[in-house]
This record gives sequence, structure tokens and C-alpha cells, in this order.
Amino acid sequence: MECYISGMTDTQNNEMAARDLAEFRLMRGEAVPDRERAGALAGRAAERVLAEAAPVRDAIRLLCEMSADEDEEIARMGGRALFGGLIERLNDSFEPAACGIYDRLFAQVIDFYRRRPGAEPLDEALRGFGLATEADLSARKSRLRDAPTFSRQGGSIKRVLLPSRVTIGADVALTSVIIAKLREALPNAEFVFLGSPKLRELYGGDARIRVRPLGYERSGRVQSRLASWLDVLAAVREERRDLGPEELLIIDPDSRLTQLGLLPLIEGDVGYHFFESRAYRHPEAARIGELASRWLAERFGLPEMAFPFLALPPAHADFGRRLGESLRRGGARHLTTISFGVGGNEEKRISAAFERALIEERLAASSTLVLDKGASPDERRQIDEILEGVRAQGRTVVEVAPESAAVWMGRDVIHADVLTWDGGIGEFAGLIAAADRYIGYDSAGQHLAAALRVPTLTLFVNANSATFAERWRPFGPGPISVAGFRPDNLPVSPREIGEL
Repeated sequence: MECYISGMTDTQNNEMAARDLAEFRLMRGEAVPDRERAGALAGRAAERVLAEAAPVRDAIRLLCEMSADEDEEIARMGGRALFGGLIERLNDSFEPAACGIYDRLFAQVIDFYRRRPGAEPLDEALRGFGLATEADLSARKSRLRDAPTFSRQGGSIKRVLLPSRVTIGADVALTSVIIAKLREALPNAEFVFLGSPKLRELYGGDARIRVRPLGYERSGRVQSRLASWLDVLAAVREERRDLGPEELLIIDPDSRLTQLGLLPLIEGDVGYHFFESRAYRHPEAARIGELASRWLAERFGLPEMAFPFLALPPAHADFGRRLGESLRRGGARHLTTISFGVGGNEEKRISAAFERALIEERLAASSTLVLDKGASPDERRQIDEILEGVRAQGRTVVEVAPESAAVWMGRDVIHADVLTWDGGIGEFAGLIAAADRYIGYDSAGQHLAAALRVPTLTLFVNANSATFAERWRPFGPGPISVAGFRPDNLPVSPREIGEL
């Protein structure tokens, strides 16, 4: 973990954290708080925690008080520093020691928020599990690491609950591996995703997989993120109502819904198994899905390797197949699906100039492109600018959206140099499945392509640790290439990453 507080003893660091906390509390009493100064205090608090082997309590308290502040801008600063500046950096390091730091600091965060006005349901639910203090939360989490291996007969399990990793790409890369690994060992089990309804677009084609929609505000206030656990808890209790203890499994893939295992889902953790993806190591595995498969082998005695997979609903698979066939009848010799989506994280992008050059290079190589228009207004504007250049060269662009999809599916022949899709992820997965190749940044698309066994090229701008890049490299049985770059050494043109 890289950190910028240096040259201080532990005592000095703690003393300075206490002074910063006192300064922030004085600032809150001002008629017009100094937001710039508050932002500086928040950033420094995050650095102080990263600088110590044990979390600096006053620094964490400062981030808690800031993120709970009535001033919306100060609260956003505190939340960004807490999650983006601290928690994500800890977790993205994939260092086992960082897991212990996270557990201690976030146990303090939970303890702070459970005592705030309006958080009575959260506090009551935690007490119902016998978790009355911060120490109770930490002690329970420690016990999970010593949980026994699975010893029941697989035929008795009727339902497996899987709290979502929250992001679609992570659920494909990791959570789907758990299902793939267990489905033969548990022949009578139904697998239930607790997560985004978008998962239905990717797994609705399998009768043994059900999606129970649950939300999580990744950019919301801390109190709302914690409150989402109550919804998960209610869902788990309803799902187990018709089952005996020996008929239910809960596999937690390091889910943000449980705050990475700190919040329980069942009394006594009976039938609950926690995969601590940030700490688990295996000498023969590096990618996160591969590690999950190895962990399952140890915990459940299942030696075969499992890969990520999709189970597209027939309508989505048919959508991609029919458009792909129509493009080929229109003269397309090679279909390349491309996504420049980065999930809102601009640090994953190379540049707009590089993206335009990549499109031009692929078209010059006589490839017909299927281009995702993105999930945000900014990403759509970015693609529209690229398309202006494509049209200016006299090339044909066909734009398909949900309202026009039926019309284009009815075309026997489609003549196009570029076909764009501006719609759901399920149809886009169908288009990937119909293509000869996929190219994109480190985002959900790379994991969809790998799960579909489509040859994949990922453009990976590694703004985190080297281990982070290894963990999130696409995993699957098909051909996979990764072109990795440092943020300070990005390519200018596609030629710099070799033969595409």
C-alpha cells in the first residue's frame, strides 16, 4: 500500500490525527465552513490510516463525522476519502494484512453509524446477532477465517444464496465460478443471486438460477449503504423460511452487501461460507475467478477447475445471433465488438485520441465493428464524437436501440461498417457472443467476453497494484490477451500495443 504520511512516529501520527479531528469539530461550528480545508483534512486522515499497521482511531472518527455531516459537500468529501481514498486502496492492494486493517477500521465505522439518529433498525438488527460492540464485529469476522470445510451431503442442499459483488463484472468473474463449481455437486440446489436485476439479463436462461433484486448505493451516503444490509437480511430470512438448516448454503464472495463479511446473514453463521478474495492465495492461481475455484476445491472438496459462464435468456442470445448473421450477409468478414466503458472510473481510460485511432485501425483492417454506446451520458457523447469521424470518412454507421431493435432484427441483410448498441447489457452480451473478437478496457465487458469464450483483448491501465491487475485479468478457457500500461506511460496509437 502506497502512502504519503512519512517521517512521523506512531505517537506523532496519532497526535496529529487528534488535532485534525479537533480542528474539524471547530470548523463545523462556523457559519460558513472551510470546505477546501475540510477536504484536506479528509485526505490526510485517509493517509494516516494507511501509514499505520493499526488503524488510527481519531483519523477514522474524522472521516465518519465528515461523511455524516449535514453539509452535503463536506459529506461527499468525507465519503470519497473514506471509500475511494482509504477502503478501495486497502482492498485493491490484495494484501492479506490490509484485510485485517479494513476489518478493524470498518468495524469502527459501523459502530459509529449504528449509534446515529435514525439508525435504530441497524443497531437492533446487530444486537439480534449478539453484536453489541465494535469488538464483537471484529471477533465474529476473525472466526470466519477458521470456519470448517463443508461436510454435508450435497443432495440435501435445496438453495444456495449468493450475495452479489455489486458490480456486474465481478459477479461474472467470480460469483458465476462458484455456481459453475457447485452445480454438479449440489444437483438439487437452486442458486439465488441477491443483487442487481440486470443479472437476469445474463443468467435468466438457466432454470436453476434465480435473481432476487437488491440494491446498493455505491455512491450513496454511508448510512444508506449500511442500511441496505437490512434489505439483504430480510431477503435471506424469507428465502430460508421453507428450508431446514441442512438445506441452505450461503456463499459470500466478499460482498459489499455484507461489507466484506463484517455483517452477518444467519444466526451462528450456520451454513455460511466466506471467501475472502482479497487475502486468499494459491501458488498456481492469480486471477480472482481462478482463486475462487481453488478455494471451493479446498472448502468443498471439488477438484475440477471451473470457469465463469453466462446463461443468456434466449431473446438476448437470439438478438446478437440474428444481427451478427445479418451483418455477415451484408459483407462483414470479421466482427469485432468494442466497449470503451470504464464504469465511471476515468483512470481506466487511455485517451479519446487513442480510441479514435483504434476504431480507424480496426476499420482499415476490414473488420466490421459492433460498438457499445456506454452506460452514461459522458460515455455516449464520447462515442458520438468517434462516430462523427467515422461518418466523415464515408463509412456506414447503423445505430440500434431498444425501440428500433425489432426493425433491425427483421432485416435479412445489414450493410454497415459500424453497428452501435445503446441498450441493455443482456443484448450487448448477445452481440459479444456473435462476434469473432472483443476489445475493451478493464470493465464488465472483458469478463462477459471471457465467460462467452470469445477471444478477448483487454486494455488495462493499471492505476492500482500489480496484484490488482493479476486478480482482475479476464479468466476463461478462450484466448485472452492483456495489454497493460502504467498511467504515466500510455500509448499514443494502437500500434504501440502490437498486433491487434
